[in-house]
Amino acid sequence: MPAVLLAANVSGVTRRAFVKGAVAAGTATVPRVLSAPTGPAEAIAGVSYPVEDWWLGPELWANRLQDWAMRNGRITCVAASERQLRTASVLTRPLNGGPAQLQVNTGTEIAGNGFSGFLVGTGEAGTDYRRAALVLSASGTGGGLLCVYSSDGSVQFRRHTDEVTQFDYPVIPASTSGPEPPRAVGERVRLTLDVAAQSTGVLASGVTATATGDQSPDSVSPTALVSLTLRAVEIGTGTVLSQAVLLNVPASSVTGGLALVSSGSPSPAATYWLSNLRTAGLGVEWHPERTFGPVVGTLFTQTGSTLKMTVQLVPMLLQTDDVVTLKVFDDVAGSWVRRTVAPVGPGFTSTLRVDDWDATRGWDYRVVFSRGGSWSGHVPAEPSTDHLTIATLCCTKAAHRQLDRATSGVPRLPGEETLGLYTSANVWFPYEELASNIAAQHPDMLVALGDQFYETSPTVKDGDLAPELDFLYKYLMWLWSFRELTRRIPCVVAIDDHDVYQGNLWGDGGVARPAGAAFAAGGYVNSAEWVNTVQRVQCWHDPDPVDPAPVAQGITVYFTTFAYGGVRFALLEDRKFKTGGDGRDDAGALLPPSSLVLLGERQEALLRSFRDDGSSAPAVVLTQTLFGSLVTTADGSPGSGRDSNGWPPLGRKRALRLVKSAGAVMLGGDTHLASFVRHGIDATEDGPVQFTAPAGAASFQRWFEPAATLANATGQPHTGDLVDGFGNAMRVLAVKNMQWTQAEVTAAYGDSMYGHRDFKEEGYGLLRVDLAKRVHVFESWRWDVDPTALRARPMGGWPQTVAFADA
Repeated sequence: MPAVLLAANVSGVTRRAFVKGAVAAGTATVPRVLSAPTGPAEAIAGVSYPVEDWWLGPELWANRLQDWAMRNGRITCVAASERQLRTASVLTRPLNGGPAQLQVNTGTEIAGNGFSGFLVGTGEAGTDYRRAALVLSASGTGGGLLCVYSSDGSVQFRRHTDEVTQFDYPVIPASTSGPEPPRAVGERVRLTLDVAAQSTGVLASGVTATATGDQSPDSVSPTALVSLTLRAVEIGTGTVLSQAVLLNVPASSVTGGLALVSSGSPSPAATYWLSNLRTAGLGVEWHPERTFGPVVGTLFTQTGSTLKMTVQLVPMLLQTDDVVTLKVFDDVAGSWVRRTVAPVGPGFTSTLRVDDWDATRGWDYRVVFSRGGSWSGHVPAEPSTDHLTIATLCCTKAAHRQLDRATSGVPRLPGEETLGLYTSANVWFPYEELASNIAAQHPDMLVALGDQFYETSPTVKDGDLAPELDFLYKYLMWLWSFRELTRRIPCVVAIDDHDVYQGNLWGDGGVARPAGAAFAAGGYVNSAEWVNTVQRVQCWHDPDPVDPAPVAQGITVYFTTFAYGGVRFALLEDRKFKTGGDGRDDAGALLPPSSLVLLGERQEALLRSFRDDGSSAPAVVLTQTLFGSLVTTADGSPGSGRDSNGWPPLGRKRALRLVKSAGAVMLGGDTHLASFVRHGIDATEDGPVQFTAPAGAASFQRWFEPAATLANATGQPHTGDLVDGFGNAMRVLAVKNMQWTQAEVTAAYGDSMYGHRDFKEEGYGLLRVDLAKRVHVFESWRWDVDPTALRARPMGGWPQTVAFADA
């Protein structure tokens, strides 16, 4: 079978120029042309790149985005620090354990210690290819087998599956030969891996027996064994520099994802380039549908006659004439018609707008990038039925254990299983069951309520004040996971603290948090320009803000009201105006309670207008978090988390009075704890109801486990009348704790970080607005429950039904 070229021919660009989307003066470029794969299964269409770029091409996913670039036609590791085992995963070419040949050119970019080459067999058996692509420096279950060319001149097979010594990458004994001269800058070497079938044998020592590593290295397997031959040859002379042969390798060890690697070891750490990856053989599968970019996906809303759409591109070196065009299919003309065009701007997004949109019918659409690549979807007609179904999603962490730090997945409570590092038990991205089960509910609208990602997952937080590429690395995982929903369902997005790289956020009107200030101080840590980019990427497509004036530092706002499907909505920014979490002035003195801000005057004015608009339509207020502190301490006492909207209490009361007088129900996220409450303002239950959705996938846990039975309980656990730690009253009508108590988790793990999903109650929320019966029906669903299955039910305590008149 012919070899296959995985084309990748571009060079690098400075970080600053890339982030700004600028082309350096005098830099020559070649237009990038993308086309669909053609020909037999071994063929991949060529790609013509500009001279320098950060995008590695549609077949590759860089771990992390900031650690790789194209330089001089080479995929080059450009990690400035922590260079240990960076990967560029090949999305379209998984291995199935059959006969195969992999070939790549490689060389030293920065001299030092380390290795480059292949990582094969990543992920667990049957896993989503996107999860298998998310493999990085820490070794662990599903980490694959390293087949590499070392700085000392030897080719080696190394383990990447060890859950204990995660950064040792021990060499597996093999038969070796060759002169093995040390590697040096300027070298040009072709590295080839041949996988050949064997019939019988004893497993090679140190080789993981399966892709999930569940057999002993000394196990005997009479079938499904392969031999591996790894060879480094000098390009130009054909001289064999080093060769290694490893026999009796389980075929399962080379089954799974494929990645290119550059790894530097300390003192000093090398970096490497790779180019011209070729694959051949029946053991290599072809999946052209898995390419990624240049268009990643879309987010859109339509309100009245206005369509707003954000088109997300992969990070790349932008050119001055880069644009995205929106086309719709005209059934009458039988052709695609251009509706609008917009440039590509900050965040590598194009923000499209049409102000004469016909919302009475659905439209197939296509967005086309001017240098090639497109994305298609469907904008549905605005619902005109008696029902509107709203799905809510929040708090989606990529992985419990970090993939670039030493961690343990050892279970500590009865019934738990080991959290294998690169298995679905630990890597929750791409949340395939969650996305599929939301889709099965056929929502008319999707609301993402914040913490679309966590700044510390799956890799450590970038401490830069404008971490553009790190943000996009983590955000693109969210869009990649849910883009099949957002390409055809209107999606309203709010951002929360983790979206702007803060564990908690009290925005204090947009001010900058002073350097070195206490954790509870107000303001934004990162640069205002970067915060605006985050908001542009995630929120620009939301309906227009009613009061668009920016806050301090020029930070933009998106709070607004709109109507859709016969329902009125108010979208709030709970965090942006809120007084600093400690409620003290610069001298450390407590501020008067009346001066403490929650929503701020501008958002309270929005709620007054929302109340007074004269409409009889049902109303929904979208918030980032719960307007009360629904947590208890380990002894069952009421908690007082200031990141909740239970604080400050006077600001909470003002807001809830306005929501109640508008006849609105409330939807929130953030707490990681599914709940349904009736807020109290002047009494226990004279305020509006609020449904807080469960986390989609999160580590930090909260509990509501009152020590004593509450008055007016519903019959469900832990329900009844509550006064929280700030003195706020509410009636808890439903709450769903995880299966272990707070005391059990903290005793076993030392804190509230917990990763075993089978014991947690995570998922998504639904609000079904029944305009005919004039009721709201709230449901909380687990991520792994197929709602179409026989006897499928939401979480215990749901559904909850509230008449419009009782909202």
